[in-house]
This record gives sequence, C-alpha cells and structure tokens, in this order.
Amino acid sequence: MLLQKVREGQVTMKRIPIRVLLVDDEPLVLEQLRQRFLNWQGFEVAGAVRSMEEAVTFLQTEEVQLAFLDIQMKGKNGFALASYIRKYFPQILMVFLTGHAGFALEGYDYEPVDFLVKPIINERFAQTLKRVERKLAGISDETRKLRIGFYTDKGYCLYDVENILYLEKEERKVSIVDKSGEGVRSGNSMQEMEEILTDYGFFRCHQSYLVPLSEILGIEQERFGRAYRLSLRGTDKKIPLSRRRYYELKEILQRQGTRIY
Repeated sequence: MLLQKVREGQVTMKRIPIRVLLVDDEPLVLEQLRQRFLNWQGFEVAGAVRSMEEAVTFLQTEEVQLAFLDIQMKGKNGFALASYIRKYFPQILMVFLTGHAGFALEGYDYEPVDFLVKPIINERFAQTLKRVERKLAGISDETRKLRIGFYTDKGYCLYDVENILYLEKEERKVSIVDKSGEGVRSGNSMQEMEEILTDYGFFRCHQSYLVPLSEILGIEQERFGRAYRLSLRGTDKKIPLSRRRYYELKEILQRQGTRIY
C-alpha cells in the first residue's frame, strides 16, 4: 500500500504498513508472531488478543487489513471469528494458524489467504506475507505470466513454465530440467527459485528438489515408511519427498480438490 506525499514540488512514495491483528490464546505464540513481523517491512502489528471476544471489541474501534487467527482456541474457535469477520469486515484478509494440518480442511469456506501449521517455519511465513501483498495489490493467478527467464550457465534462458519438469540442487548448484530431459544450471539458489516458482504452482518437496504440483502422479512410500518418493509425469526418475513435506503436500493437494483416500 502506497501513499503519495508532495514536498516542495516533488512527489515521493511512502509505504503505508499493512495493519495486522493477531488472535491466539497462547501468549508465547503471540509474542513469537510479533517478533516475526518486526523483521518484515511493510507490516505493522496493530493488536494482539487472546479470544474472539477481545478481537470483536478491537475490530469495532481499529482498522486492520489482515488477521492471523488461531483455529483452536478455548471458547469460540477461530472459525467462529472468521465467520464474524467475513460478515462484518469482508475486506479483511485472513490467515489461519493451526497445530494440526487436518483442521485446515474445515476452513476453506472462509477463503483464507493461507494456512500456517505450528510451529511456523520462516520460509512458509515469508511465502504467506508475499501472498498477502499480492492479494492487496490485486494480482491474481490468472494474470501471472506463464513464461519466465533465468540466468544460467548458457546465458539467459526463457522457459514456458509448463515445460519445466523439476529443479534439482547438486553441489550448491541448481539445475532446471525441462520435459526433454535437458538440464541447465541456474545462477539462482534453490531458496530463490522456490520464492519465484511457488507462484507458478511449484512445491519444495525436499531440500534439493522443486517440482510442479500439476505433474505429480503419485506418492510412493519406501520400506518401513521412513521416506517417500514422488512419481512425475514425463520422467522415470523418482523425486525424494521429505517426511515433513509429505503432510504439507497432502494438505495442498486436498486444498486444490484432489481426493486422497
């Protein structure tokens, strides 16, 4: 959000922070969220409360653009508060917090920007705030470009996003592998590639791999259930899937309408 400020005939741009309301019945979680926002420019914690009743009182006198809501609170839960916000403050964006990924499925009717599973990891927190910024800027999935360029060891290469099969990190170098099987090394780190390609439907399934969600055909469980592998359309290569990412992937696929039995 930007504000134009005129000074001595010149127009400068000053960013207006996005005001945030935090709602969680755990004081430690509230404090941890406060600290996270201190390290993120463009956001301001306007209030932190521990119940639906306190949140309702706050919203009657204060203006916010974003609310972080704990789903599981004592008394009235986060969904009850989400229903209230959707009815009386429909302009407020919501992010749900939960200790269990399974609870997230019940919240899609409230159209949250995102779900965050506790304990919150830094990468997911950053992705969520970027989604909020894009949402407030009016940028939708339909308007995003479907072609993208990267600096590689062959110079700048342009890719149709749908033609990228997966990305693999080897010895600190990231290779972009297309559907022809050819791999080209990028000058970007895997974290940078994740930040760029998440908006194009890619998922960080393992510390060394990034895959397009649309190309996932199946999830294989290795012996004794200690590890998982992904099958992708267009390759016989099995892509590692970490145990932590396994549950997050299932949640994302279910959110997209995939039924998993």
